[in-house]
Amino acid sequence: MANPQEETYIQYLNYDWDSFTEFQTGLEEVLQNYLQNLKESDPSIIEIPANDKQQLINQAKSFFFCEKTGNIINIEDYNDWKLHNEEKYDKNAKIVEIKEEETSSDPPYSSNYQNLVESILSGKEIPGIKQIPDTVLTDSASTSNQKERLKPWEKNKKIPNEEDIKIV
Repeated sequence: MANPQEETYIQYLNYDWDSFTEFQTGLEEVLQNYLQNLKESDPSIIEIPANDKQQLINQAKSFFFCEKTGNIINIEDYNDWKLHNEEKYDKNAKIVEIKEEETSSDPPYSSNYQNLVESILSGKEIPGIKQIPDTVLTDSASTSNQKERLKPWEKNKKIPNEEDIKIV
């Protein structure tokens, strides 16, 4: 049996939004007001951008669902749950039987992934990967022939040469 939060998600997933007239009326009003606000800032806008519209719909659904059922739902948590669980539930919110091979603890991997793992484990070359030797070149090091740069506080000072120093 599903936990209480999952039961709320199942109820939300299968909620009949089309026949919920209070929601439809409220959503239409929200969308019209939002479009009007957009037009006030830019008169050339004729419709709500798709991402904004979807966010408004999700917020309205969440609000009306909470008002109607008394259940609190966090849309971000719901979307995470839905991503991994939606196919398990039919329209009547009953758990669909999962085939035995789907319940195994090892997730299925593509054949490309399996081939890559086998190549790495056996030490074979991986196609498309540049091979770089594990050597360090020691005899081609260069020596500096530049004079050491002066520090900022040394720039205004005169550095004495050997001729400037007199031994007493």
